Amino acid sequence: MRLGRASAYAVLALTHLAEHADGAPIQGRDIAAACAVPPGHLLKILQQLVRAQLISSERGPSGGFALRKPANEITLLDVIEAIDGPICGDLLMRNVGSGKGPALDRLEQACREVAEFARMRLAQTAIADLAAGVRS
Repeated sequence: MRLGRASAYAVLALTHLAEHADGAPIQGRDIAAACAVPPGHLLKILQQLVRAQLISSERGPSGGFALRKPANEITLLDVIEAIDGPICGDLLMRNVGSGKGPALDRLEQACREVAEFARMRLAQTAIADLAAGVRS
């Protein structure tokens, strides 16, 4: 499975928020600096996470971003699907020749099974599992 750059940045940002979850919001530029992520790109990703209700956003000089729920309740599946959409295992094939029906059906089934396994495994891993010093 290949994880997109935006999803990886989202996981890093949430892990940073979990490691520094003292209740005070953390500014986006500080998260970006700590995670070595381009600030402009990260702010767009953080807004996606706000819309997915994984983090909250506060405006103003003392504002920033904070986890909306404990790190042990936010899974990698939550984060990845908030950024990249559902993991579904669909085949993107066009103009497949006739006579390939049974093989294509088995391939589609295998892809769906792999996607379901990936979803299950990602759902078992919480942000707290990745964060140093955060108990899950």
